[in-house]
Amino acid sequence: MESAAKRRLGDIIVERGLVTADQLEEALRVQRTTGGKLGEVLVELGFMTRVGLAGVITEQWDSLRQSANSRRSVPAPAATAVAAAPAPPEPSVVETALRERLEALTVELAARDQRIAQQDATIATLLVQLNAATAPSFPGF
Repeated sequence: MESAAKRRLGDIIVERGLVTADQLEEALRVQRTTGGKLGEVLVELGFMTRVGLAGVITEQWDSLRQSANSRRSVPAPAATAVAAAPAPPEPSVVETALRERLEALTVELAARDQRIAQQDATIATLLVQLNAATAPSFPGF
């Protein structure tokens, strides 16, 4: 399987079952019209959550970083290979800062999505109550 770093975001999201191919096509049409980012369009259309989007982006980022690290490392000759695998290189200050920022944004967006979902549920409940209160009453039914 091709690494996540080399695949398009939409393909990964569909592969993970987070959206359908039809939903992706609709989001791509909207993206072409608005010029927005695909992930944001998918979230705005309600096809996926920001947490799901952040997970896919994180996977892409990790795959890209691992790919870059493997290109930089030179394999040791077989005769001098050590039984234990070498420790992965420490992330740079920039990578660490970006990861921390991504995690903070993910938590913030998840909380926002939860508040929106709670507000949607409250609105739906109020609409049901409003419809029940204003529905005509038919005696004997």
